[in-house]
Amino acid sequence: MADTPSERLHQRIYNVTAMSFTPAELAEAIRNFIPGFQMTYKVDSRQNIADTWPRVFDDSNARRDWNWNHTYNLHALCQVCLEKLGHNLSGSEVHAVRS
Repeated sequence: MADTPSERLHQRIYNVTAMSFTPAELAEAIRNFIPGFQMTYKVDSRQNIADTWPRVFDDSNARRDWNWNHTYNLHALCQVCLEKLGHNLSGSEVHAVRS
């Protein structure tokens, strides 16, 4: 965006979004790389804040004005994160399978 000519910008503040997922969907995506992965979590008071946010952020203006487009989906996000963290996971390495 920094190099987008200002005459192309219709506003100065933009929403950008790429993905939205539930904890269950995240756990399922991680199981593609770590079979048997289990996740537990406990909702706390911060959920009340998150519940006030819009369900979907509209990033159509960013896509239109400066060609914003996300690079990662949930599968790719998990793959990259696990590859980067793999050497620090309890002495065992994680090797993602590229599709």
